[in-house]
Amino acid sequence: MDHLLIFILAALVVAIFIVVRRYKILVYELNNSLELINNINTDCDFKESQLKASLPVTSSINHAIASISNELRKQVSVINERGCEVDKKNTELEDAYVQLETSYGQLETLEQRYHSLVINIPDIVLTLDESGIITYANRACRDILNFRRHDIVGKPFNYLIYGGYAKLFNFEHLKDTVEKNGEQQMELPLRKKEGSDIQSEVKFSPAIGSPSEHSIQAIIRDVTEQNNMKNLLIENNYRLEIINEFSHKMASSMELEDIYGTCVNTLTRKLGFDGAIYFTPRKKGDFYHIEAFSGNYFKEFDILDYLTYIHFNVRPLLKDEKDGVVFDYNEFTQTFLPNNNTLVFPAFNKAFAQEVDIGGSSSEILLVITNQEIKHEDLDVVHSICHTTSVAVKNAMYLTKSKENYVQTIDALIAAVEARDQYTIGHSQRVANLTVKIASEMGMEPRRIEDLRIAGILHDIGKIGVSDRILLKDGPLTKIEFEEIKKHPAISNKILYPIGLSDVVLKAVAFHHERYDGKGYPFGLADESIGIEPQIISVADAFDSMTSKRPYREPLSKECAINELIDNRGTQFHPKIVDVMVEIQRMQ
Repeated sequence: MDHLLIFILAALVVAIFIVVRRYKILVYELNNSLELINNINTDCDFKESQLKASLPVTSSINHAIASISNELRKQVSVINERGCEVDKKNTELEDAYVQLETSYGQLETLEQRYHSLVINIPDIVLTLDESGIITYANRACRDILNFRRHDIVGKPFNYLIYGGYAKLFNFEHLKDTVEKNGEQQMELPLRKKEGSDIQSEVKFSPAIGSPSEHSIQAIIRDVTEQNNMKNLLIENNYRLEIINEFSHKMASSMELEDIYGTCVNTLTRKLGFDGAIYFTPRKKGDFYHIEAFSGNYFKEFDILDYLTYIHFNVRPLLKDEKDGVVFDYNEFTQTFLPNNNTLVFPAFNKAFAQEVDIGGSSSEILLVITNQEIKHEDLDVVHSICHTTSVAVKNAMYLTKSKENYVQTIDALIAAVEARDQYTIGHSQRVANLTVKIASEMGMEPRRIEDLRIAGILHDIGKIGVSDRILLKDGPLTKIEFEEIKKHPAISNKILYPIGLSDVVLKAVAFHHERYDGKGYPFGLADESIGIEPQIISVADAFDSMTSKRPYREPLSKECAINELIDNRGTQFHPKIVDVMVEIQRMQ
């Protein structure tokens, strides 16, 4: 019994010891777990050795604590990252707020400046609502159109458009165009308050910041002066073109008739005067003669009868006024028609007369008539035309006199050549006449025909350098003698070149013995290389030679000569020229 009691006591002591020991271990390990719990807020990871415990329950508690610690650290990390992002965004928001405050201040300043600009801009600024009603107008509207704001605000835009143009303005179409393209520019005549008009350039665009998204802003610029300057520049350029064109025509006009006609036609057809007359002094008497006239004013030709006897008495007046004189209707009739008061001269607004100096004691008169006011700029053109005409007339007169002297010289040279051979008297003149007929039939211009006439007269001038023994020989020429004859075109060129004749004349004389097929002399030229003028003379020369008497043969009949031309058509002679020559001869 005692042993049992002792065993029980011993067992109880051991049990108590074990319990106490376990309790101490449990307390120890729970303290470690508490320490782990305290270390949850640290960034250190728990080691496995820290989590191990002798008691399973504390080991589980430790692992649970470690898991919670890891999860908390992750959450803290996420929270920290989000906190950084929030801080960054807060910083950005603060910066944006500062910038917004700055921008708002700038916007207020800009708005004030824009408002000031709109108010003070020299162009008109209007705002139109979606129906085209004016809702705003700046100060320039008063300065340019004399309308105050209350005069036009509330009225449609058409109210400002001048005259019938208002009915043509379609605001709905304009609105669609602005909506589609972003803007629309056009030129419109606008009316001033007192009723006059201005030329304007208008730019329509969407009105920014308007309560209505369909509002339109119109910026209007007065371009009246700009357009006037532009039109003036165009008019001046046109006048310069008239002067240049006239000068070129005068430079190529050598006939007085052409000069006078070009002068009056330019004044009426180009400058728009209603009438123009060119007067020249009569060779006998004290009156001027109408040399040329142009214009609708003279459609009824009996008007010219009134101006047939303009007395020389008007000349001193025009001579004193070197820039010409402008007359109204009464002044003109009293000056130019003092003795014809019974005549009813057709009415006009203004007339202008200017003396045209042609040198010497005589002068000519240019007169223009118009139903409009005469512009100063138009008078400048008339002055220029008068001056150019004066130079052209002097040149033509000098050329005519030179031509007369030249013709006399030519006649003397030809007489000297033909005096050596009675059989060739009149040959050169006949060739010249035939040449003119052919050239005229072929439609050549007058100047070329005149050159051909001169070339026809001179074509044999080189024979003056050929020996009489050869030139007047009765029988056939030897080869050597023919070679001497073949030199006469070159001799002609040497004689004529220093005189200053045209290239047409010189080539026609030098090449008139060349052949269409290239077998002629002295150069062996063919067709186009020869030129048309020498080949015309060649046909005329051959025909006259065949139909003229020579010391070694009788003349051929006209029909035989025509047949000879036809037989040599396309070989010796140009085919077209032969055809024209045959037609001329058969029509006679």
